Amino acid sequence: MRHNLFILLLLAAFHSSSLALPSDAQQPINIESDRAERYEKTGTTIYEGAVVITQGTIKIHADKVTVYTANNQVVRIVCVGKPARYQQQPNPNDNMMYAKGDTIEYHLASDRIDLLKNASVEQNGTVITGEKINYDLKAEVVKASSGDNPRQRIQMVIPPNKQKDAN
Repeated sequence: MRHNLFILLLLAAFHSSSLALPSDAQQPINIESDRAERYEKTGTTIYEGAVVITQGTIKIHADKVTVYTANNQVVRIVCVGKPARYQQQPNPNDNMMYAKGDTIEYHLASDRIDLLKNASVEQNGTVITGEKINYDLKAEVVKASSGDNPRQRIQMVIPPNKQKDAN
């Protein structure tokens, strides 16, 4: 029973109507890893070894994923890799969005995703890179910074506008 509750909580964690296709939330969550450990006292579950999480268009690849719960609710998910990768189709008419970072943290209470160290987000040919990228899912605001490294700067690449020839 507790395992089923955990899966339902994880399902709720990955659903965000502002970021996901509506059908994503209706899909089952599949988690594959080499190892998994659940710590009931702390409400923490750790998946290790080529972790792959899928739910509809959402796909996450990481070396390690830690799911933190409080009061039987998922509060934070941390994905670590070299890099950890996240992809999703935000809307039916949008192309796939790809994100990566050495650490990806999803904070459910604030509905925010933080990409930390070697972070990047790419969609429709536009790419933003930096040491830290924060994506506020509710406000749909992306903030990038160089972190604590004064020599590291953010970079953004915007592809040229592809307009059809008027002739």
